[in-house]
Amino acid sequence: MRRRDFLCSLGTVPLLSLCAPSGVAQDAGAEDGASGAREAATFAPYYWSWWGWEPLDHYRRLGRNAGAVDGSAAWVPQWYDRLHSDQLVRTMADLGVNLAITHFFKGFGLKHERDQQQRTADLVRIAHRHGVRVLGYCQSRSLYYEAFLADQPDAESWIQRDQTGQLRTWGGTYFRWTPCIQSSEFRQYLKGVIRFGLEEIGLDGLHFDNDYAEPCYCQRCEKKFREWLSAHHRSPRERFGLESLEHVRQPPTQTLTQIQDPLVQEWVRFRCEGLGEYHRDITSHARSIRPAAILMGNPAHPRSFDAPYRRSVWAPAVGRHLNLMFAENGNFPGIDDGAVISQIRAYKQARAIGYRVVSTTWRKGKETALGLPEKLEEICLQVAEAAANGGVPGTNWSLRPLGEGDRMRIDRPEFRDALGKSLGFVRSHAALTDTTCPVRDVAVLQTFASLAFDSQGSWSRLLGAEEVLIRGGFAWETVFGDDLGRWKEHAVLLIAGQSHLSDRECEAVRGFVDEGGILVLGGENGQMDENGRLRGSGGLAGLAGQRVVRMEDEAVRSAATAGHEVRVPLPKNWQKLAAAIETAAGDRLSVRLRGSDVVAVSAYHRKGDGLVVHLVNYATPKTQQGVRLELGPRWKNANTARWLPLGGAEQELRIADQAGRRVVELPAIETYAIVVA
Repeated sequence: MRRRDFLCSLGTVPLLSLCAPSGVAQDAGAEDGASGAREAATFAPYYWSWWGWEPLDHYRRLGRNAGAVDGSAAWVPQWYDRLHSDQLVRTMADLGVNLAITHFFKGFGLKHERDQQQRTADLVRIAHRHGVRVLGYCQSRSLYYEAFLADQPDAESWIQRDQTGQLRTWGGTYFRWTPCIQSSEFRQYLKGVIRFGLEEIGLDGLHFDNDYAEPCYCQRCEKKFREWLSAHHRSPRERFGLESLEHVRQPPTQTLTQIQDPLVQEWVRFRCEGLGEYHRDITSHARSIRPAAILMGNPAHPRSFDAPYRRSVWAPAVGRHLNLMFAENGNFPGIDDGAVISQIRAYKQARAIGYRVVSTTWRKGKETALGLPEKLEEICLQVAEAAANGGVPGTNWSLRPLGEGDRMRIDRPEFRDALGKSLGFVRSHAALTDTTCPVRDVAVLQTFASLAFDSQGSWSRLLGAEEVLIRGGFAWETVFGDDLGRWKEHAVLLIAGQSHLSDRECEAVRGFVDEGGILVLGGENGQMDENGRLRGSGGLAGLAGQRVVRMEDEAVRSAATAGHEVRVPLPKNWQKLAAAIETAAGDRLSVRLRGSDVVAVSAYHRKGDGLVVHLVNYATPKTQQGVRLELGPRWKNANTARWLPLGGAEQELRIADQAGRRVVELPAIETYAIVVA
């Protein structure tokens, strides 16, 4: 990646502050992302493949289906052996794959897993001969105590406790204990695992799986919570009505959609900050061993709307320490019952924070063969979506077993050809998939307090507003409340569902308008401060004028559902919002897609004032016809554009004047196309 583009991307890294007054606390000195090694590790042209990230003992102990691998099947050892073969590495490398994610540490213990880790080392040597880098799976939330205690007899003291005082287990599986991220002993052990993987196995990096944290009620966490409260609230009576915090305990876990209790609010902040600090600690250790290590996480994001409360996950606090992040969910791209299902939001957040997304989506969240692609267009669509949005294109499905001997899904010729074709197209146009300098027409604001303390109400409006932009053909980006400077780079700031805004955030919004920005407010915003205290008048009250547009709640509120799959129906009056944005922005919009609400647009600047527009048809194989691009005045002197479709011939398109606008009439869109102006 060019230095110019990396500097451009630095504007996307938020300056975090999770504690009151603005959101989750910043880690002083943690900002090492500007180094050349980290730059290369994040923005290299990767094309990835799942490569069996569980050791054979996991399937044996589980004895059932896990990740489309049936642990009870007699053929599993044959399939597993083939994963480590030169023939398979050569096949995948020939298809364009250059990043493999495979097994390394599942939580049985270094002693127990040593023989399988040596197989990983053999695979690393084979992969490197074929130009493939290898990341090692490193389990963060599960220790198989039956084996692990032989390695570390005192490990029970490392384990989380639930609110009843019982040992917490992963997913309710009794033999998988969940370690506490505040345990210094666990962290020290994990650092030894990291060193062993990077130095002895020869891994190029690590994949920290399940790196989130459910609430822990061990004595260690109780003590740390009180210490955190005391450090952040010198006069606790002002915040809690309490003279002393000496006897405070962590609140019980409940089902909450709004959090008004001040102690619960601070508990969420404490936990999100703690998970961020945990990532800073382990990733700093890894980079002290190998500065160019590729570090990936999987904190179950984005998934349900209450991630800060349930899993301690605030994406900026975690993602700022990583190069890559899995988006493992049910957002299998396509159209389902009229709704566009996509990973677009995950990619947008990644770009705002500074990491890249690797999509491991499963249809409707089914982690069996039923959740994997069965149609050729689905394979191409997954690759296209990643490439268009700055993610890492590749395959979650190709090496999963077919259920007979050592055969894999990549052995199906039609599947292999579809993957080769789509990866080949993306690789041949790698210069056009540099997405670090997006067109900044519309910014959509997310604030920690709104999403953490008013999760359901905030999500329904935030997701609704984003869906209007996706299906309305706009170029847009995510911005976070902590990164106030980045707002100014956009023509339009869209705020919806942000009920909790700090005074600092409100002042930044006012400053954005004063400096010429266009503000679009969907429903009520800023009626409470960052601690949920109701203002006498809204924090954005009094903002008016031609550059301020206020929209009714029905223009942004969606009946969105969120679990493994995020489904966002368009708001009732969505077209009013789309029209209002266009009218207010006028000729300040760089790009607008017309003629289809199932084609998503992503637009980027190129060196020399060029423009690259990626178009992804979520309704594939149904082609979209009669679609056109409208370009802003910045490209008034452009007369032609190149049309580069996946699976089709390159064409030259004419850019014409139509009613004062520069318009490109597009050929039929099958799955994916790139327009270069």
